[in-house]
Amino acid sequence: MRRLEISGWLMIAGMGLAGCTFNFDVTSQRTALENQVMGTYKELDDDLILASSVRGLKTKVDAPTVKVSPSKKSALDARQNQLFNQDDIDELKQQQILGEAVGGSVVLLPRHLVKGEAPATKDYALAAQIAAEENRDRQAIWQRIIDANEHLSARDLPNVKMTYAKMLRDSAAGGVWYQDDTGSWVQKPSHGAGRL
Repeated sequence: MRRLEISGWLMIAGMGLAGCTFNFDVTSQRTALENQVMGTYKELDDDLILASSVRGLKTKVDAPTVKVSPSKKSALDARQNQLFNQDDIDELKQQQILGEAVGGSVVLLPRHLVKGEAPATKDYALAAQIAAEENRDRQAIWQRIIDANEHLSARDLPNVKMTYAKMLRDSAAGGVWYQDDTGSWVQKPSHGAGRL
């Protein structure tokens, strides 16, 4: 009898809870601007994936043409180039040749930060070329972020760049050099690996 009574109460309690709903609001530490930056990058990546899959299926007869704005075309080309250069940039950062500047640009590290043997001159030349391409690409994408978000204007560009720089610092692999908000060079601890 005692078991039946307990089972009955558990069933009643279960039916009472079945009508209850629990809503959990998960809040993020990201700012609205960080969400806009990440959203634009995701949109560009999604568009690149879609474009590559359409190219694979496209025939001369039924080739669809999609109009994109010059800003978006420039940003798509920039993002594609960024993805192409990403391994080289990561390697040059690990070799302590490139670092992330406070304003969102990738730059040649000051030579006094390099530990051990200085990299070869040819490595610096390659790094300078890749850094110039990356900074050109970042500029095109930052412009797209502003163009694609109605709440942003040209005067928001410094904030977009600073937000991007912060996001790169937060996701940088261990050993990467970056400038903090004061412009001082800091090396990311080895246990903080990640990627944007």
